Amino acid sequence: MKTSLPLVLAASLFTPALAQDVPSHEIASRVWHLGDDDTPEWTEAPAEPEGAELSFSFEAKARDHGQLLAITHHHINNDWTVSINGASAFLLRKIEARGEQLYEVPEGLLRDGTNELSLSGSHPGDDITFGPVTLHEGDLRQMYDLRPVQVRVTSDSLGNVPARVTVLDAEGNLAQTYYGERLQTAVRLGVLYTSEGSLGFEVPAGDYTILATRGTEWSMAEAKVSINGTQPAVELSLTRELQQATQGFVAADTHIHTLTHSGHGDSSVEERMVTLAGEGIELAIATDHNHNTDYRPTQEAMGLTSHFTPVVGNEVTTPIGHLNAFPLNEADDVPPHDLHDIEEIVSGIRAKGAKAVILNHPRWPNHDTGPHGVIGLDPITGNWTGSWACPFDALELINSQTKELDPMLLFQDWFLLLNRGERLFAVGSSDSHTVGGVVGQGRTYVKSSTDDASAIDEIETAENIANGHSSISMGIVAELRIDNLPVMGEMAKPSQVSLHIAAPSWVTPTKATLYANGLAIWSQPISVNATGGPTQVAFQVDLNPGEDLAVPAHDYHLIAIVEGEGVGNKAWPQLNDYTLAATNPLFVDADSNERYDSPLDWAKQLIQDRGTEDATVADVLQQVDSSVAVQYLQLVRAAYLADAEHRVSALAINARGKHPNLVEWLRSLLGIK
Repeated sequence: MKTSLPLVLAASLFTPALAQDVPSHEIASRVWHLGDDDTPEWTEAPAEPEGAELSFSFEAKARDHGQLLAITHHHINNDWTVSINGASAFLLRKIEARGEQLYEVPEGLLRDGTNELSLSGSHPGDDITFGPVTLHEGDLRQMYDLRPVQVRVTSDSLGNVPARVTVLDAEGNLAQTYYGERLQTAVRLGVLYTSEGSLGFEVPAGDYTILATRGTEWSMAEAKVSINGTQPAVELSLTRELQQATQGFVAADTHIHTLTHSGHGDSSVEERMVTLAGEGIELAIATDHNHNTDYRPTQEAMGLTSHFTPVVGNEVTTPIGHLNAFPLNEADDVPPHDLHDIEEIVSGIRAKGAKAVILNHPRWPNHDTGPHGVIGLDPITGNWTGSWACPFDALELINSQTKELDPMLLFQDWFLLLNRGERLFAVGSSDSHTVGGVVGQGRTYVKSSTDDASAIDEIETAENIANGHSSISMGIVAELRIDNLPVMGEMAKPSQVSLHIAAPSWVTPTKATLYANGLAIWSQPISVNATGGPTQVAFQVDLNPGEDLAVPAHDYHLIAIVEGEGVGNKAWPQLNDYTLAATNPLFVDADSNERYDSPLDWAKQLIQDRGTEDATVADVLQQVDSSVAVQYLQLVRAAYLADAEHRVSALAINARGKHPNLVEWLRSLLGIK
């Protein structure tokens, strides 16, 4: 079960003004470097390590109340135990950045006169710095004149509901809260999750804004309170604004971490149960690094089984990329992860029972060194270098904890791969490692035969993810329908399609675009609800080829992308300043031959049927869209190399009106500078 954490305040950044003068004195003025590696970049301490543990004496007085230690430390990634007079007092908080933290010293540990403080680590090779250390002879309530607050989050139809509660001070900054930690909460600076819908905490007297959220489908509630000598009771009411818009689909996060099993971040597995309930995630796929994590025992012990269905998964972390795989067996061996052949890796994953395999953050850690950068994915044709294959089922196109300034970059990669005939679908996820990093901020809405969050079929939903029967979301929900039925991942020959868009009242979608083979063929601005309510709109789009809409006459994949403004609210903090939704493709069988042919398939057939003479090539280019034209040109590339400049000029005259970028494509394909 959840271990108690030391109450900690990032004092150097967030300490409120002292309510009264509490006696204090420095008990250690120096900075130690513990561990086993030289760290010349840490200028605050000796570059060479001074051992794996330390101990020093200091003077203090016994008190009939708690006292505080203010400790400056750096790079705490593992368990480091502070003991006083031989008794364990607390663990250092796992915080990377150097700064001063406040820790409560349990009553009875300090004695009059000389005392002994010692520090030891579970991983002695973990390099840290420790010190200086100051002793404050008062507890937090004395120092900051703390006042209790009670918050209740409700829904008209459900009573109390799990939620994320955000507390802001009078200046709009995240406020430090105290004494809010318990089994059914997860607490960080200014953020308190509750799985019960009610919680208590303490803050210094003053003016505060308290907000409640519960993920994409719910409203945001706000209350402004003045906290003084009384005990305020704050009730915040939430409404499930997008229940109708998500009917028949469940909210999944396919990429979730815990400190407990991944070894980094800050969310314990118990805290993760609380945050999942608080963000309205219904299908929670555990993906710790190279660890088959099963949430169910913890979920059951905490009484949270009604809120979500847990799925055992694994972020198979390999030398050539990270792959999320599920469902797996928690008792089984971890899938092979130290190989360098992507097909062998995925084959090994599937042998363990996984029904869905996802290539995560394909441009991470940056555009050049992520998998798509390493393979040299060509931005015109979608070709790549080397023997790389695409044996996975999906690409992670929304990852709300990965910085990506251009919301369309990964979609352009995806369009290229689809045009090459790769059957890859989109997923959205959070990749949350922390309590503060909103789990489910990026999510996937997966087709499901049940809306009961506690009884979702993990095999059915994994297969639906693997077959594109889903859409992806970061604050906005989108769905493609024919005759009011969802068609993402399906093949059809419709004359009309409807695009349904929904967003909660605190999100502002701005534009919807339909892409055929990656080319924008239709775009409309979105008018948000003038009354401030949720956005729920539907567009009917005719798909008959003609002058009004540049619909290809050949087969194509149809994808909708909805863009929106960033939320700009600390209750839903974003790494990327935009909101987004996208559907998985509808495969349009334009020639009614009961199969879908990709742009590359069409190009191959054109070569076979018509050859590569100049006049033929120019004629073909007038009849196909740019996605097919690029694939066609790269197939006839060899014939062009003999007289490249002449043929580029001839085609530019004959076909540039249809394809404005034709000369640039040809020069790139032929290597002409």
